Amino acid sequence: MRVCLGSTNACKMESTRAVLDLYPKLKDAELVGVEVDSGVGEQPLDLSTTIQGAINRAKAAFHDCELSVGIEGGTFQVPETASGAVKMEACAIYDGEEVGLGFSFGYVVPEDLHKLMVEQGLHLSEAARVGGYTNHPKIGTEGGVISLLTGGRLGRKDMCVTGLITAMVPFTKRYE
Repeated sequence: MRVCLGSTNACKMESTRAVLDLYPKLKDAELVGVEVDSGVGEQPLDLSTTIQGAINRAKAAFHDCELSVGIEGGTFQVPETASGAVKMEACAIYDGEEVGLGFSFGYVVPEDLHKLMVEQGLHLSEAARVGGYTNHPKIGTEGGVISLLTGGRLGRKDMCVTGLITAMVPFTKRYE
C-alpha cells in the first residue's frame, strides 16, 4: 500500500509516518512525499484558507496511492487572546472520494511575533528569526516555533500528529 503526502517537509513526513504506524493496516505502507502547491500561499491567515490548503495538498498528492495527506499550518484571528492570533495545523486525508479533516491543538502567537507578521508580512518562522527567537533558517521543518515557545516540551510534530489522528476519524475502522 502507498500513501502520498503533499509535501517533502521533514517534520510533516515524520508526523505522517508516526500516525501510519498507529494503524495496523497502514504501518507497512510506503510513504512518499510529493511537492505540490497548496494554492493558498506560504502561510494562510484565516481558518478557511488553512483548511483549503490542507485539502488542496491532499488532493494534489493523490496519484497511484490509496490515501493522500495534506497538512497546512495557518494563523488566524481568535478573540480574547493577547495577540488576537492562534497558530494551528489543519490536516486532510483523502481516499479519492472522501476527505477526512482534523486539527491540531492551537497556541496563541506572542504579540511581538504577530505584530511582525502583520506589519512586515512575514510568516511565523520568519517573524521568529526577525524577533530574535531563533536563527534557524527553516524552523518549520523541525520543531517549529511551538518548540521554541515551550522550551522543547511540544513540537510541530506533536501538532501534526494530533491533527492527522483526528483527520483519520472517517477511516479508522477501515485501517484498524
